[in-house]
Amino acid sequence: MSLYDYTKDQCRFLSTLMIKIEGEIPAIKPLDDLKSRREEFDCGWNDHLKNLSSLEVLRIFTSTELEDRSREIAIRRLSVLLSDHTSEKVPIDIAEMRQIQPLLISCLKEEGISDSMFKVLGEVVNHVTYEMMVYHDDKCYELSGYITGCKIEFERVVYVFQCVRMPLSDDNFVNPVLENLLPMIRTRLDPPREFFVDHICWVLAFMSAFLIENLDYTEIVVEIAHKMINSVRKLVERGMEVGILKRTFTDVETIVKKQLEWYRELEYNFLKGLLWRLYAIKGMKWESKIVLWKINVIVEKGVDNMHKELPEEDEFDWLNLTDDVTMTSKKKRRKNCQRLSLIG
Repeated sequence: MSLYDYTKDQCRFLSTLMIKIEGEIPAIKPLDDLKSRREEFDCGWNDHLKNLSSLEVLRIFTSTELEDRSREIAIRRLSVLLSDHTSEKVPIDIAEMRQIQPLLISCLKEEGISDSMFKVLGEVVNHVTYEMMVYHDDKCYELSGYITGCKIEFERVVYVFQCVRMPLSDDNFVNPVLENLLPMIRTRLDPPREFFVDHICWVLAFMSAFLIENLDYTEIVVEIAHKMINSVRKLVERGMEVGILKRTFTDVETIVKKQLEWYRELEYNFLKGLLWRLYAIKGMKWESKIVLWKINVIVEKGVDNMHKELPEEDEFDWLNLTDDVTMTSKKKRRKNCQRLSLIG
């Protein structure tokens, strides 16, 4: 196109525009250099952390003077170290573990920590708690105290709670947790009535209820189980299940996969009954039911046949347990936990 066809003002506009474009192009290179320097620093920082002990890495993470990026690399490095210890690749002394414990609790209480760092921190809590409870008979009451004392951040308490992937049978640990979580769960299990609301509280409440069912085998099971099932039924009846139930059941599937190794008769019995009741809800969409079906397949494949004990009279007897039966079940569960600890 010839510039001779343009007016004087149009030519001036094009000239000014080209000068601005030319001025922007060189600015791209400094951004590339900055990214390259960032990656170089990350690699060097990670190499430095590899030469430190688990306790030293955690102490670095607790330093709030560092930028978030450096702290996140540190907590991820600690997670790798503890994972390697769990799989017996890297030994960590018990004395060091005992020093790590209280530091971790203080990290959980830190305000302003990002969600990404908190999630990795939850994994670290799982590794340390598993090590101390299973191999050193530590009760980890500090963790119970954190869950009990946290009254506001329901989402984070639930996340830490589900990160503890071993059977909990100590009443001094379990009872305060139940006392704190149950009122919040009861309130949040009421299904939302509107589409345009944040459903995360209901999803977390359902997950929490599922976790609590694996903690106690008294009348709490009956109450919470019925509330879970009725809440799902109401969501389906209101035509509000799309997206919510699939997400919720998928989260439950993730929890089941993590806990499956210690499932015995009681856990198997409860989960089968819950799945049957949920699957039988009329009007539930197939995309929700398929996740329930997947959970059932996982449980059938993952639980040893010797632990697959269904109720004799009614497949849903677990919803109608008497006090005598529940006390017997609770004692049986404790024996299973002790046996698992000895095997571990």
